[in-house]
Amino acid sequence: MTRIGFLGLGRMGSLMAGRLIAANHEVTVYNRTVEKVAPLVQAGARAAATPAEAVAGADVVITMLTGPAAVDAVLFGDNGAAAALDPGVTLVEMSTVGPDYVASLHDRLPNLDLADAPVKGSLPAAAAGELVILFGGGDKTLARVREVLDVLGKVQHVGPLGAGAAVKLVVNVALCGSFVLVGEALALGDRLGLSTETTMAALSGTALGSLVPRVRARLDNPEAPTQFSYGLATKDLKLALEAGAPSGGVIAAAHQQFAGELPRLSESDIGEIVAVLRRASTR
Repeated sequence: MTRIGFLGLGRMGSLMAGRLIAANHEVTVYNRTVEKVAPLVQAGARAAATPAEAVAGADVVITMLTGPAAVDAVLFGDNGAAAALDPGVTLVEMSTVGPDYVASLHDRLPNLDLADAPVKGSLPAAAAGELVILFGGGDKTLARVREVLDVLGKVQHVGPLGAGAAVKLVVNVALCGSFVLVGEALALGDRLGLSTETTMAALSGTALGSLVPRVRARLDNPEAPTQFSYGLATKDLKLALEAGAPSGGVIAAAHQQFAGELPRLSESDIGEIVAVLRRASTR
């Protein structure tokens, strides 16, 4: 049994914390919106009133938050976790924050055992413990947290500290850009008089084929629960630009397409970009 402080109970974080509780780890949870805490307390977690309280006495601390600003607030804000971390703790940053932010964490917490381990996968994978965990950090650090991370999914040790955050950005910009491309292809098909099914069937035979079932499911049921939010997709594209993606390239264009509908669609699914692009083509 490992004592875990878990900070951030969004869609993914709640499922991940739940798996750690079910695996009989001693989990203390903190979330800025307290209504997310109650189901995990019922499952066996301990609730903390502040980030500092959540990490007191922990062997491993996991942050699973919306981005750099949220991580900063939880670690370094009022009653922040950073000042309460025990010297022997391992901090595993699992949010999508980009490698520059991971480097800044290392600079601000130079004596801390730190790793970045963002995840690849959807909500069903989180619930089933089948996420791909993109681990950046040293071998000794991985050995310390391997038992905990194995509960959440399959660990891929992709390189030193910051490598996990870098790989996650590469993966997410490819996903976000692919959604934009499918949306624009469908919009073009609409203008050319093709039915949605004809265009989708044609796309199934292309490099975008693996995304077609996900887009089709969203088109069939637009009210289905959000898997990966539109707002987070926009944030990840912005992080990629800040990390050095070309300002005149495809990633920048995808970010512009997403950002045009914020904040209205922040909590909608990423697939909503397809409907946005199709509506725009009819104006």
